[in-house]
Amino acid sequence: MPVISFNKKYVYGLLGSGIDEKKLEEQVTKLGFEVESVDSENISLEVTANRLDLLDAVGFARALKNFMHKSSKFSYEIKNKEPAFSITVDPSVKRIRPFISGIAAYGVKMDESALANMINYTEKLCETYGRNRRKIAIGLHDLDSVKPPMSYKASGDMSYVPLGNEGAMKFSEVLEGHEKGRQYGSIIKGAKKSYYPALIDSEGVMSFIPILNSDRTRITTATRNVFVDITGTSEYAVNKIPDLIAASLMDLGAEVRKVRIDYGKKHIDTPETERRYITIPLSKAEKEIGVEIGYNNIISLANKMGYEAALIGNNIRFSVPEYRLDVIDEQDIIEDIAIGYGYDYINPLSVFYSQQGSLEERTKFNRKVVEIMIGLGFSEMTNSYLTNASTNFEKPCIEDRKEAIRLKDSKTETISMMRTWILPSLLSNLGMSSHERMPQDIFELDMAFCVKSGKPVESHRLGCVSINPKSNFNEVKAAVEGLLSALGKEHSISEYRHGSFIDGRCAEISIDGKGMGFFGELHPKVLKNFGIEEPGTAFELDLGRFYDKLRAEP
Repeated sequence: MPVISFNKKYVYGLLGSGIDEKKLEEQVTKLGFEVESVDSENISLEVTANRLDLLDAVGFARALKNFMHKSSKFSYEIKNKEPAFSITVDPSVKRIRPFISGIAAYGVKMDESALANMINYTEKLCETYGRNRRKIAIGLHDLDSVKPPMSYKASGDMSYVPLGNEGAMKFSEVLEGHEKGRQYGSIIKGAKKSYYPALIDSEGVMSFIPILNSDRTRITTATRNVFVDITGTSEYAVNKIPDLIAASLMDLGAEVRKVRIDYGKKHIDTPETERRYITIPLSKAEKEIGVEIGYNNIISLANKMGYEAALIGNNIRFSVPEYRLDVIDEQDIIEDIAIGYGYDYINPLSVFYSQQGSLEERTKFNRKVVEIMIGLGFSEMTNSYLTNASTNFEKPCIEDRKEAIRLKDSKTETISMMRTWILPSLLSNLGMSSHERMPQDIFELDMAFCVKSGKPVESHRLGCVSINPKSNFNEVKAAVEGLLSALGKEHSISEYRHGSFIDGRCAEISIDGKGMGFFGELHPKVLKNFGIEEPGTAFELDLGRFYDKLRAEP
């Protein structure tokens, strides 16, 4: 789960009186999250990646006030339906970054804390849900510096003064010479040369999309009227993110107006702020949670979790807040009701059975392997099955990439696929503990996943990494042979090439003529990619070969 930090004084100001650090931590825990740390300036929280509204100090305070029944604001309706202005979308952006939306907010209370939070929040959205600006990017502008009419189009190599710069630069110069250009330029790499997406008003460039805004429209503590642009490749995301940001701006006292996006043959007004309703029979909610709640209590719990609810016959109708993009169906609401009720008050039921169970042979074998590895001096690790292409393929220098199981509509770029092997997880662990005393010897026995013949395949794998100044090929070879000897498995070793290991210092392990793993000295480039400064060795075994033997044995 991502860890976010908020300015402590700003959060307490949003929450109002009657809460101290002890109560804050208590309420956050009951809400299902965790306070990582509290110091004199900041509060750090661990939240689930799907709760985009909690990446914002304003959204976090909103959720906590609802949970403590200190607020009864459940919807964010835009009173003036007439768009403040329009943005014309040129067909030239269709193949580059086709979608745009906007928000106009008037009378925003903008002190230093509010400004810092707004910038941090939008950057966090771009980094996580926006997949480092590839899926969506967000720009903040001082609306009083914007001079309509506005257009979003792919332009030539125009000049403008980038945010934070004193002098003008061309788009091509920004891509080559500016930090943001080098960081995000690959997003529009497929665009034709001198064909750059830009948001333009009557005075020139407002933003080089999705790289960098113009300094002319920068927001400051003096800003009272704000324009927000959202661009991206996902029409759904681009049209829904305005609802999320609009709710926060309204909580800051702003009057939000819609912005019309004119695509030629059609137009869309954003934020949409459409009310969604989900109806659930009370009996179903009670059955799934496992307690008798009652109509009045379930409506109170709904309010506690930020939903407006009403009794319709024998059913409860829940109004889903505009900012809750994570709520998909009734199961999400039932889970929230359970959180509001409190898991501590839900008693588990005993499961009655008539037959005696026993461990599978593979489980017994896995436990034996773990016992041997611990006996060899290695510490056991447990990691998530979920990872990303950078960790699984790019950092370990893997060119021949297996077909991976990828997540559909993942909420963050850091979690986008199922891992295909174990070693990257262990190397990530060691990269985060490089400051600890050497040597560091760790292993993990767990699942990895791939696709074969169009079907998902899972397998148990054993990965092991040793980091110390004297790591060498003979050391890891001794560890592998010690393990296989303890398991009573005859094996053979042959030369092998693998992108993660130094050429000539890597070998394959075979049993009965079938390859089942590899070991060797890790390549310095791989170690550097994971932030590891000392030499290292590693091995990984596919335990499925052993399971085949177990099934064959009488």
